[in-house]
Amino acid sequence: MTACKTDLKLKHNKEFTTTMETNSEYIFAMPARNYLDGLAPEIKVEIIFHLSNPTPLARCSHAWYAAVNSPATKARWLTYRYGKTHALFHAVKMGEPFINVDVVECLFAQKAHLSRYFIQRLMLGFGKYDSRLIDLKLAHTRRPLDPVRNKLIQNKIRSPWASNLSFDVFSRILKEGHDRFDGNDIPVRGNDMESFYYLSAGPLVISEERKKLKDNINEIERLITTFRFAPFPPRPKIRRHITESTESHSVNYDDYPPTDGYENVRQLNVIARAILIHPDLVNVWKQNGYHEIVDDINDLVMESVLSNFNLNLDQSIQRLIDLHSVGFRLTDEMMGDALILFAKRLNDIGGVLINAFAIVRGITKNNILSICLRELLNPGRKLERYKLLEFILNRVDNPEETAYRALQSYNIGNSVNFHPSRNGSIPQALTLLKYGHKVYYCMLAKFGADSRIATYLMNEITAARIWKAKLHESNRSLVLSSASIDILWQESNTVFNAYYNAGVHFEPQLLSLFKTCPEEAVIACLFEGYLAKLFEYRVGFQPSRVDEIPSLRVIPLSHRKRKTTHEARMEWWHAIRYCNLNDEMTTKFGRQREKFLQNVCGASSASSKRRRLG
Repeated sequence: MTACKTDLKLKHNKEFTTTMETNSEYIFAMPARNYLDGLAPEIKVEIIFHLSNPTPLARCSHAWYAAVNSPATKARWLTYRYGKTHALFHAVKMGEPFINVDVVECLFAQKAHLSRYFIQRLMLGFGKYDSRLIDLKLAHTRRPLDPVRNKLIQNKIRSPWASNLSFDVFSRILKEGHDRFDGNDIPVRGNDMESFYYLSAGPLVISEERKKLKDNINEIERLITTFRFAPFPPRPKIRRHITESTESHSVNYDDYPPTDGYENVRQLNVIARAILIHPDLVNVWKQNGYHEIVDDINDLVMESVLSNFNLNLDQSIQRLIDLHSVGFRLTDEMMGDALILFAKRLNDIGGVLINAFAIVRGITKNNILSICLRELLNPGRKLERYKLLEFILNRVDNPEETAYRALQSYNIGNSVNFHPSRNGSIPQALTLLKYGHKVYYCMLAKFGADSRIATYLMNEITAARIWKAKLHESNRSLVLSSASIDILWQESNTVFNAYYNAGVHFEPQLLSLFKTCPEEAVIACLFEGYLAKLFEYRVGFQPSRVDEIPSLRVIPLSHRKRKTTHEARMEWWHAIRYCNLNDEMTTKFGRQREKFLQNVCGASSASSKRRRLG
């Protein structure tokens, strides 16, 4: 009986295992789409929220199409991605088929922000111009148009931000505005942004503006609380760092109201200026649902404060703390901007700035210095003034390691590993250095030719030199895009020669670039110059003449030696001897490689013979 039960149990287990194996094969053979279709509706919605563009997901299946295009999902996606204040703006800007009456109803049900200012701007942006009529006017114009008139016509040809809106959606939004604000008396041809400008004493100088704004504060608050005034969102763009060539603050002179609907910098500066005079306005806006106010104008507010920074540390810190208390942030980028703004006054104000940053951010002074160094070395800033680096490097702990980490965070040597596209095109950016030439000379003088910093920068410098040679080789009839590019290339050559003549190490990872380098002089720098010295064999090599290098007043710092001579020899010997000869390689490189192997082997044999005779 026991044996029978055991047999039955074994048979059952075998059947169960076989069934699982069969189902497992079926499950893993199922398309991924079937798994996605089986997800719970709330999980699908959560996935949609985290996508900047859910449209590709809607093409997966009917179930996902229904989930993505549900009016409730669209409304929640808008408020999740853009906030309640700007959700309706982006819905209108997307136009049909994204927005319909059902989506608008869901937005209103989810308390999306609607202001009288939005109604006023919608009236200006709705509808399309008659392009045929514009063409006829242009055709019958007898005299050339002046630039201002021509720009106005070109702007009219572009479709306004609300032009792709159906009439039923347009009328539904107007009805909602009619019900909320003044009924038939709503000033749809008014402009609450202009009203705010005059109420906040925008035309007056800052000394007179304080009193005027205080007198009008009740009317300003009524504009915000009763008519829900809030500016439109700022135009999205890649952050424009302050550079040494920046002469003034960001200014935007686009026509108002702009065709694309976004708020211009000029108008946002009106808001920022009022908040600097009366910071409590931020809380008034937040209490009325405009929580994005800080994000929208943070840079404008903080830039204004920092540009008027003074030596009174307590007063400056208190100003920053007051703004910090209502949500404004002193970002890493703004600290870098401030150092560049005060580059000529660092000896007087630099220490005060660093101390203020440390107090406001609540972190150590050394951490602030590390952040500032990383910001200054951001390639987007096109740093030219080496004195800024000198100021930070002389004060930060462990300057070589800190600078090395900062350079690595931006992948400065990344061009070494770049692979051209199939058509062999080489971006011009690869042929240019990331910083001004004085920055490279500063780093070399500061840390020495044998430092990790110099070697790391040499990777970028050499890569730019070789990519420039390959660019000219691929297009011998290359015409310079501008005289400034020619100057940058000349500076790049000078920096390469200066680093080479100083004895900065070449890294073996550069070998892949040297193999395809078409310029004999550059290859000779490696084989007949650097490697000949490293392996101690003689060749008759004359390096390129170095143009006059500017004299820099730099205090050298101690550095850690990169590696021993023996380690460098072993790395290069292994890299060259065992490099893949089937890879792309120029004849010039192949010839130099053979000479190198012969010279090293010859030098080794001579050394062995001398030891035996000795």
